[in-house]
Amino acid sequence: MLIDERKRQILDITKEKTFVSVEDLSKSVYASPATIRRDLVSLAEAGLIKRVRGGASVISSSTGEVSAVVRKQTNVLEKRRMAIACLPFIQEGDSYFLDSSTTVNQLIPFLKKFTEITVITNGFENAFALSTFVNFPAYIAGGSISTNVASSTGADTIDYLRRFSCNTFIFSCRGFSLTGGATEGTIEQQRVKSVMLANSSFHILLCDHSKFDKTLLARDCPLSDIDVIITDALPSQVYIDACKTENVKLIVANQDYVNTLK
Repeated sequence: MLIDERKRQILDITKEKTFVSVEDLSKSVYASPATIRRDLVSLAEAGLIKRVRGGASVISSSTGEVSAVVRKQTNVLEKRRMAIACLPFIQEGDSYFLDSSTTVNQLIPFLKKFTEITVITNGFENAFALSTFVNFPAYIAGGSISTNVASSTGADTIDYLRRFSCNTFIFSCRGFSLTGGATEGTIEQQRVKSVMLANSSFHILLCDHSKFDKTLLARDCPLSDIDVIITDALPSQVYIDACKTENVKLIVANQDYVNTLK
């Protein structure tokens, strides 16, 4: 389903607040309540939100993990800018773990120009995108199917990933804070990422502004284990100071920055 800008805004607001009323959406996107209700019907029929009395909520699994269908439709421009800002770190001859996040998925189309890299992922969307053009060795980890996040997880996935030693791990997270570091909604996702972190020497986190100051159940890694953070908006001063202290390169991939890379 292709969605227009108003519906995309509704998705972003619903994802951020978990539940939002028709009245609040009407004020936020400057549309009538009747228009909002029609949009909610359309988004619910597409499986992107859950309609509830008086408004809408995100579609989540029993573990609280937001549906990949919803996440793929939110903050798309911001994710693409972060992907572009990540490109200078991609070098011919190197190997890369890519997680299954919709943020990292935005990087895949930009890899077409490379021929001598190696990519390993547990993300189904990543694997499918790579299969349409892949010019280099690419591998997908098998395992249990995790439909809500469109990826493989479990012991078989972990065993497969342990066969590789990569130069770089490029990943996203569900929440990021100074106390919790990068965190996930499920321990299954965290276990997979912990192997990728352990079996790579350079770590790049793509983290949009909506994930800052959030701490979820499972911890991927502390700030000190990250080499580069790419975000879409300048975080608060405490994050800037912490990155300097931990020698973490902080890149704000706004439009001005992205234009300098083109």
